[in-house]
Amino acid sequence: SLELGGERKTATIFFSDVRSFTAISEKMAPEAVVEFLNAYITRMVECIEKTGGVVDKFIGDAIMAVWGAPISHGEPKDDALQAIRAMFMMRDSLIEFNSDRGGPEKPLIRIGCGVNTGPCLAGQIGSLQRMEYTVIGDSVNLASRIEALNKPFGTDILISHSTYELVKDEVIVQKMPAITVKGKSGALSIYALVNFKDAEGARTLHQVRTLLGIPKPSSSVNVDEEEKKMGVHGSSTRA
Repeated sequence: SLELGGERKTATIFFSDVRSFTAISEKMAPEAVVEFLNAYITRMVECIEKTGGVVDKFIGDAIMAVWGAPISHGEPKDDALQAIRAMFMMRDSLIEFNSDRGGPEKPLIRIGCGVNTGPCLAGQIGSLQRMEYTVIGDSVNLASRIEALNKPFGTDILISHSTYELVKDEVIVQKMPAITVKGKSGALSIYALVNFKDAEGARTLHQVRTLLGIPKPSSSVNVDEEEKKMGVHGSSTRA
């Protein structure tokens, strides 16, 4: 049963959104947008639920999900690994979804996913008329910010350092430029997820980009512009 009120949890928090969704949807009839969005979201939610995650909310084309709240499937590491499993399933599902797509009526869909593991407050939030179970806190905000970095970094899945620490023995990653976070000293490392070490398929970020048709970002990654917006360091060597 759900606790009324709030409880502190360590959870893995996921955000995703569709690249260039506004531009895509402006070229389509409203009915087509809704139909495509529902077909896409159905696939993504299947990946979340199969791995024991819970969809927290939909914000237009964006999805927020949580592993570890209201219930955990073991230790924080287990929740983090399940979230990563879900994202690799999403990647595969999207390739399948796109296989018969192309052109303005059926545009190819690319997404960005961001994940962070950390402490948060979970509970029923809302008004007396409408309550929903959700998680809030800095850990949630960081997951959302990390998700937004997929675009400048030319990646599809990014994880925070705290998630990486839990799963590093099992995944292949490429370290990305670190980010600064208000109120935290030092920069936070961010990692692009390539694959599970023991899985078939991509071994490098380059292979992931090729597979998904993501252009490699310019060497500068426009980090200067991004830095103004969200505080990203130009050097990927910082911890």
